[in-house]
Amino acid sequence: MRFAVLCDDPTARPLVEALDSRIDGHQLRYVVQLGPKTSQPHQGLKSATIVSRWEDLLAANDVDVVLAGGNTEQMFEGVKQLATAGIPILFVPHASQGSTFIYELSLIRDDNHVALIPFLWHRFDAAAQHLKQLLRDGALGTIQFLQLERSVSQSPSSSPIAQAAVDLELLPDADLLRWLVGDYNQITALRTAATDQGVMMARVVLSGRSLPEANWVIAPAVRPAEWKLTVHGERGTALLSRADGATSFVCDFDGQHVEGHSHTTASGLLTAMESLIQRRDPSTTAAADDPWGDLVQCFETVDATHRSVRRKRTIELHFEPMSERAIFKTQMTAIGCGLLVATFLLTLCYLGIASVVPLPRGILIALRALVFAPLVIFLAAQILLPLTRPSSNDHPTPQPKV
Repeated sequence: MRFAVLCDDPTARPLVEALDSRIDGHQLRYVVQLGPKTSQPHQGLKSATIVSRWEDLLAANDVDVVLAGGNTEQMFEGVKQLATAGIPILFVPHASQGSTFIYELSLIRDDNHVALIPFLWHRFDAAAQHLKQLLRDGALGTIQFLQLERSVSQSPSSSPIAQAAVDLELLPDADLLRWLVGDYNQITALRTAATDQGVMMARVVLSGRSLPEANWVIAPAVRPAEWKLTVHGERGTALLSRADGATSFVCDFDGQHVEGHSHTTASGLLTAMESLIQRRDPSTTAAADDPWGDLVQCFETVDATHRSVRRKRTIELHFEPMSERAIFKTQMTAIGCGLLVATFLLTLCYLGIASVVPLPRGILIALRALVFAPLVIFLAAQILLPLTRPSSNDHPTPQPKV
């Protein structure tokens, strides 16, 4: 397949290098220059033609797939237009892109039946796949819990981690845990020593029905950043780790030592991508085999951690009760509609009775009061609405404009 690159995310560098070497017969044809060459994942490539605008990809007739990623306005607009034109997108997710942009791409996928393939590199790593097979075969017995610990190099180590960096690291790790274990839908987040500058430690607990609990922890460190996932089972403990700056994992269990390799990982990712593109309608993929749907849920998981911290409780995805303000407004709307209908019907009854039966003036006044008093009381109760205004801390985290 022939590729174009609309990406400045360094995490895509291993795949770009593999494409440049024509892995499995794939070709890298075009690269869109999004910024300084030194910051691009395509620095030093030999086989690609550099273009300055994403519009050039629409005019090209030799592009089968676009590798897209980053957080620039040019990338946002380019991806939406290229996907609308029916060009498959291999998408590199980044937490700063925001769930709003991901939802927009999902709508484009549903409308145009275009293939959107998330760049979930870890899913095709040999060591990660080995761990998944161990869990599937029950080699560890009943899983008790999972502990994923990672550190971020900070100098000094007492300096906090920016919240944006926490979200950046959580996004792929959340997908890895969901891919290994199952559909986590309950999120509890805690932040230690949180300030405007960041946090000294962040912890996220993922849980779900009949699933072992997964604990995700991030903290600053002076030493090289570490990443390790420990799976505790009744029959033993498996460790999946990754060295600082490495793109591949190492899995250790019961004397077995399995290492991943970026070349085989890239080959597996491209094979899975080809399979998805060849489907007649990629948007109707079964829920059990829908990597794009999994990516959407990972963005929702990151959003849920912010709500969990703000509300100081566990958040359940897709089943979040309405706020007190929303409940009040819903109830008042229903009551108001009922009173308007009731007042109209009672007015008709009053006019009918008053025109047929001669009644004393006092009784007529009493009937009028009974008809209109409930509506007047309801309208007066609307002054209570300002009392339900949410506090400033209840406003959702703003998403980047695209």
